[in-house]
Amino acid sequence: MTPEFANALSRISSVVMFENWLRFYFIAEEGDSLYLRLPEKAMDQIRNRYADFHELAEHLNNREITHDASLKEVCLFVAGSFNDKPLPEQLIARVFDSPEFHLEMQFFSYWVQAHEEQLDAAFMEFSEWRKSFSAWKETDAVRDYADNLAADQALAEAEAPETTQ
Repeated sequence: MTPEFANALSRISSVVMFENWLRFYFIAEEGDSLYLRLPEKAMDQIRNRYADFHELAEHLNNREITHDASLKEVCLFVAGSFNDKPLPEQLIARVFDSPEFHLEMQFFSYWVQAHEEQLDAAFMEFSEWRKSFSAWKETDAVRDYADNLAADQALAEAEAPETTQ
């Protein structure tokens, strides 16, 4: 994995995780719909602590949240954000299509599900979510699982018939 790809993977994964964090703590059910409702104090804290993600929070705030709407906003944010060092479109597409990104998101989803009770018990800052998730990924069980998945994938690729175009 090149440093450029690793950096893009980290940045894009952070956006997806942040959006998930917003939905986890600030979702409101209204009738048959779900809305993201960020109190002004929360918006101020996001502006101060997570300035890179503030624009995403503003775009999602007070909007109906669906899977498609969330996906669209995350993609638009990734494509138009990181103004300090924009990511090339081709690199963004490579990250979204990569097995590394899919594995990272799968692990993140597992982590949220496994820790849901703990995360629900008390509000946890996004920076703490990231630290906790990173520490969990470094546990022997998760590292062994990731190594086994990588070995399985390498074996599958080696056994796949070669195609010509």
